[in-house]
Amino acid sequence: MPGLIGCVAEAYKERAFKRAPYLDIVCGPNDLYRLVENLGSLAQNKEKLLFTGAQARVNEFYRGAWFSDETKHAYVIIIEGCNNFCSYCIVPFVRGRERSRPYKDILDEVKVLIDGGKNEFTLLGQNVNSYRAQIGFIELLDKVSKIEGVEKLSFLTSHPKDASRGLFEIMAQRDNIDKRLHLPFQSGSDRILKLMNRGYTKGRYLQLACDYKRITGGALSTDVIVGFPTETENDFLETKSVLDGAGFDTAYIFKYSPRPHTPAAGLGDDVPKEEKERRHKILLDMQKKISIKYKIRN
Repeated sequence: MPGLIGCVAEAYKERAFKRAPYLDIVCGPNDLYRLVENLGSLAQNKEKLLFTGAQARVNEFYRGAWFSDETKHAYVIIIEGCNNFCSYCIVPFVRGRERSRPYKDILDEVKVLIDGGKNEFTLLGQNVNSYRAQIGFIELLDKVSKIEGVEKLSFLTSHPKDASRGLFEIMAQRDNIDKRLHLPFQSGSDRILKLMNRGYTKGRYLQLACDYKRITGGALSTDVIVGFPTETENDFLETKSVLDGAGFDTAYIFKYSPRPHTPAAGLGDDVPKEEKERRHKILLDMQKKISIKYKIRN
């Protein structure tokens, strides 16, 4: 029974069935509880099921962690939604504004999971370091890392505007906190970053990358978008210079495509497909060499 679940499902709703007639289920991120409640009857249901339109509700979260196939690992949601409104992103429109779980609920959940045999944890959120619920993310990370039985702790995903030396220092101080950080920079052009509404500059990002590597000695990964509306060759070269200078172990490089309901969609998709593909290949080839260099070094 094929289904579409998440942000794209919420954005397209019933149109998803028209674009992909083989789908049986379309479910938005705020309607997952409805899907879970109906799991028992889904196999017998011959009709297509649409679960979308629910509003994000403050202080309501999916209770219990999402487990991976690893018997000792668990994912724990600490924050849902997003307040950043990056101009190319639909997350705030389909997941709602930020809602941070009470930190005591998170600590209690981790302890329950430890009692159940888990000892490795990943804290999850659209922007985990935006966490604010009586305490901030750094203090939450510190508290979780000190729980007896937490052998390994990581988190996804961080936003550069909320990253700081304080975060890097707590990562360095705690042996059980993973020394890998995913920190998307998206573009190296200050002009494009402003159009993207990212909230930082190229210089600020490079300083963060430098501080992170110096303080933690850890691996750094990132996301990059090429071909954003109005991106010139000079803008692209600025992005190329960040990739060259920051020393990423891994980079996920994407060609821009417009998303419905986003401000960037109104800017026009004016960078030709062939040019996007050229820039994309240049960065992919470049990062492949960088990744090999770091792998050999480590």
